[in-house]
Amino acid sequence: MEIIKLNLGRNCLKYIIKAYNIKEIHVPYYCCNTVWKAIVQENCRMKFYHIDDNFMPIKEFRKKDFILYINYFGLNDQNCQKLAYKYPNLIIDNTQSFYSEHIGLASFNSLRKFFKVSNGAYLYVDKFLNDKFESDNIQTEPIFIQDNYQKFVQNEVLLNENNNIKMISQNTIDIMKNIDTETDKKQRVNLFKKYDKIFGGYNIIRLPNLEDQIPYCYPFSTNNTEIKKILEKFILLHLWNELPKDFSEYKMLNNVAALPLNDTIYAKKIISQFARYR
Repeated sequence: MEIIKLNLGRNCLKYIIKAYNIKEIHVPYYCCNTVWKAIVQENCRMKFYHIDDNFMPIKEFRKKDFILYINYFGLNDQNCQKLAYKYPNLIIDNTQSFYSEHIGLASFNSLRKFFKVSNGAYLYVDKFLNDKFESDNIQTEPIFIQDNYQKFVQNEVLLNENNNIKMISQNTIDIMKNIDTETDKKQRVNLFKKYDKIFGGYNIIRLPNLEDQIPYCYPFSTNNTEIKKILEKFILLHLWNELPKDFSEYKMLNNVAALPLNDTIYAKKIISQFARYR
């Protein structure tokens, strides 16, 4: 299995569709719409599926089907393993799970969801295109959403306009050489546990066991109006909150706040507001 370093996770998916000549793929309803757009741009048909409270697909697939499964929040390695054992054409979206090992037909992650880089995604695949892709030279300031919301949104707009498959930029390669991933892993696990100590009893999401997984965020959804009001003071990413009300996923996942694990200082500010909930 080779690693191809491209600019964006969505373009990794495009590469996979091209390389395997995929004409139809099963995708979850609970998903970022940039994934759907990438599939449509490759003239590939989508068949949608629901997930249950354990983040597993509700429907059964055929052995030959191509299936995209998202490793939600970086907490569903076991689901990935179960599905890969059952379906040979499983493609895993690890954009929220940078540290997970590759399994399945192909998988890809996203550097910018975990680190302060403007682009970068690692694609694990064993089928290759003969195309030559240029390096990404788009100029965006590497930031997280809590650093500057307006600039973060501007970056997202620029990335959405950057539709072509490109290689990772040299700037990102250089930055990644100096990132201490072991420290990042420990920080993420530590903050996750601190959040869970406060919010676990109020969280309606059925979180999988952390075990040896390194999470992207602490996903939090609650019916507690007081907690919601306090969280509104903070700049937080809210994941994919456009589910129709009649969907089974709506009650649990319609407005998930992604409590950050990439910024210790900001996390401490959030935690300090909930001292009496511990």
